[in-house]
Amino acid sequence: MSDRDPEAKRAGGDRHRGRVQPPSEGARESWTIPIEKLAVMNRLGEVGADGVEERVGRLGIDEVVSEQVKSGYVTPDDAHTQFGDEDRVGVRVRLPGAPGGYVLVLFDPASANRAAAVMLEDSDEAVETAGEEMAWSTIQELGSIMSSGFVDSWANMFDERIDIATPDTVSNTEAEILRATVAAGDDLGIYIASQLHIPAYDIDASVYVLPDNRTFLKILGQLEVGSIQR
Repeated sequence: MSDRDPEAKRAGGDRHRGRVQPPSEGARESWTIPIEKLAVMNRLGEVGADGVEERVGRLGIDEVVSEQVKSGYVTPDDAHTQFGDEDRVGVRVRLPGAPGGYVLVLFDPASANRAAAVMLEDSDEAVETAGEEMAWSTIQELGSIMSSGFVDSWANMFDERIDIATPDTVSNTEAEILRATVAAGDDLGIYIASQLHIPAYDIDASVYVLPDNRTFLKILGQLEVGSIQR
């Protein structure tokens, strides 16, 4: 995995310096993450991005560039201040077992069209003639491949099986997709986000992991940056 912009990548971690302490709001539990664990979360994002590169490499895509990894906490109320209002399409995948929560793979519309074209290269269809249903199907397939690659890299590192459910397609602004996902459970809010670029096809994608807070904090407490190998 290569890094197109190391400075931008570091900036992603710097944005969350100090201790992250989400406010208590109803059923949502208040907790803190020490700064050294933020570095661990960012490293997990890098490992996940490596897994995406390995998985999409099976499609004949030789390089996936990791542009930025960031981590933090978001509530439904502040999703629109932390994330953008640009349109995104992609998939949401539920993780039935540990670490729980969801994985999102999102593309901007132009990248989604280019991604669909890549997935249709070996068929007789073109994006312009494939129809909306087939175009969505290709995005769902690629999103499933990318989310599986991200999660499988964690499973290999933990030496544990991580199950994933069938992906659902999503289409809205980035902020609204994140808001709706976090609002789907009382124990969601921690996130790790990796921004990826596929230079051969000029495709930009973002992968977000939003695990079950309690489960993930237990896992995080057992990890140090030096123990995570890429």
